[in-house]
Amino acid sequence: MSTPGAVSTDVIIIGGGIAGLKAALTLQDNDIPYILLEAQDRLGGRLKTVKGQNGKYDIGASWFHETLNNALFDEENTLDDGKGPKWFYDDAPIRVIDQHGEVSPMLKLGSISNEIVRYVEMECYKNLDTDMSFHDTMVQYLTERKHLLSDEQISRAIEYVRSLELWHGVDVQRLSAKYSPIDHEGRDALALNYDRVLARHVNRLDNSSFKLSTPITSIERLNHGRNVRVTAKNGTLYEAKYCIVTVPQSVLQIPQGETGHISFTPSLPKPIRDSLKTMHFGALGKVILEFDETFWPTDHERVLALASAPKGFLEAIKNGTEVPKISGSVPQTWQYPILALNFATSFSKPSLVVLTQSPVTDFLEANTDKAWPYLKPIIQTMAKKTEIPTPSNVIVSDWTQNEFQRGSYTACYPGDDPAACVIAFESGFGNVRFAGEHTVLEGAGCVHGAWNSGKREANYIIEHIKTGYTGLNFG
Repeated sequence: MSTPGAVSTDVIIIGGGIAGLKAALTLQDNDIPYILLEAQDRLGGRLKTVKGQNGKYDIGASWFHETLNNALFDEENTLDDGKGPKWFYDDAPIRVIDQHGEVSPMLKLGSISNEIVRYVEMECYKNLDTDMSFHDTMVQYLTERKHLLSDEQISRAIEYVRSLELWHGVDVQRLSAKYSPIDHEGRDALALNYDRVLARHVNRLDNSSFKLSTPITSIERLNHGRNVRVTAKNGTLYEAKYCIVTVPQSVLQIPQGETGHISFTPSLPKPIRDSLKTMHFGALGKVILEFDETFWPTDHERVLALASAPKGFLEAIKNGTEVPKISGSVPQTWQYPILALNFATSFSKPSLVVLTQSPVTDFLEANTDKAWPYLKPIIQTMAKKTEIPTPSNVIVSDWTQNEFQRGSYTACYPGDDPAACVIAFESGFGNVRFAGEHTVLEGAGCVHGAWNSGKREANYIIEHIKTGYTGLNFG
């Protein structure tokens, strides 16, 4: 029996990111009524393309990752929108600098970094029940093998391997050793741009099938799990047989009483509650620097600027004493690595797209006026010039400041268990289902992973509707 005054449909989708959009279109293709509720004033979630003076930029997701196993990438390649190339492989050899200038390839830091990552894996396999930070395991490697490395290699190895931070969105002191390695299933292709992917999905939606600026406050399972009632912040009630929750993991973790909290009645199953208590969220951010002309070298597509090892790090490793930690409440230039995409090389545009990690992302997004002063010394070194122009335009992402995002994607701290988290979310809560990058192992943190999860949950509902299953579950 429907709640009087409630908007009734078969499926309610919470969140209009790529997971919610794929779920909606899969249901639509099977003639199943739905309504999609999006808290923000736009669709796309962490797909967000912005316009600058030199062109367009993806301020959120930028790549088609793992293109050997990426169904979204494959689908895009079967379509032609008449607007030219959809992606670009930007994986030519990378230029590496530090605060002193060019880093010589003869230091073999890439090989040492690869060995450190392999060492971390081997250490974790020795005892699957324990976990350390990547930083502490890396220090263990350097301490054990310092007799095989030069002093410069010891100092620089920590600087180079910290480029992992720009994958996970957190610094190595907080990064789980166990879940730090990245298994690449193919090359990564830079999207040109993700607004095309987003438009292809959004343009297929009926305007009456989604509502923007509609944050929700509660999700209730009614009639012994046969129905779901969703309450919007504006007081509107929605009722359906099923609900797919695609909000970011960070939003599900908002405590009761804080703005943005979503309450569940009955409470979520214990496996989901436990996972939400332990899993964490990274903050991969972007700063786009636009100039009137190019004044830096254009012989590399990407430039990795290494962080400087903490003062006294080498001596501590050599003497077997406690190593100094990366410290300070306010990040300092050269304290954390950054990656710059050189659009002057790739696209003949005088722009640099800089990737940052937490805590740099948090700091710059909260203090956008500090972005250029923070990055200027790095760009001076990159350009091999002391006198450089001020950017004509600076664009800074806002993921940590957005109350409906609160970061970028799932990250693992020591002790986190992403497998248990994924199993819990895949199991769902009867007719309340979950989708998003945090609900998959393959493609976790990636657009195609979220896309696949939306399709997965829509197909779950389609199958159960066909068989007459109502979602009965007292869990």
